Amino acid sequence: MKRKTLIALSIIILVVIGGAWYMKKEKDLAELHDIQTDLANYLYNNYRLYTFNKEELDQLDKDYDNGKMTFPEYSKRVDDIAKYSDIEKVEFTKFSVGPMKDLVVDFKINDVYSDDTSLSTISAETGKWLYSFNSMNNRNGYVLERKEKSTDKKMAEENIIYNNKGVE
Repeated sequence: MKRKTLIALSIIILVVIGGAWYMKKEKDLAELHDIQTDLANYLYNNYRLYTFNKEELDQLDKDYDNGKMTFPEYSKRVDDIAKYSDIEKVEFTKFSVGPMKDLVVDFKINDVYSDDTSLSTISAETGKWLYSFNSMNNRNGYVLERKEKSTDKKMAEENIIYNNKGVE
């Protein structure tokens, strides 16, 4: 009789531990889902991409280097040929733990600009993660730039490609 009681007690303990592990995993995945939604909306409302026609930019560089235009003229012409695009899609590709024990989120914008951000600080005011980006980096011919005027809209859910694998 003691043996049956011990076996039954062991099974109950295993079910409780397994259930707790499963609930923690589900809670962690839900938190990662919230982070992805918040980050996608943050990018959507505060940033945009731009690129240049390489031939036009090369020609401007040559003209400036040869003294055919002043720096203010060059700068204005560069601004004129920039092709801006709003953020329409954000795909999350990976979560990992960084060397400083922060959460590193890898993502791709509009299928052309890959980047990452490290999450280590939560705002005391909003209770949300603080994001930082290396804007002005050239990735695949595109540059991430902060918008002059932010918005407060929600990105369409179908344009957020979630990563549900958890932290790798």
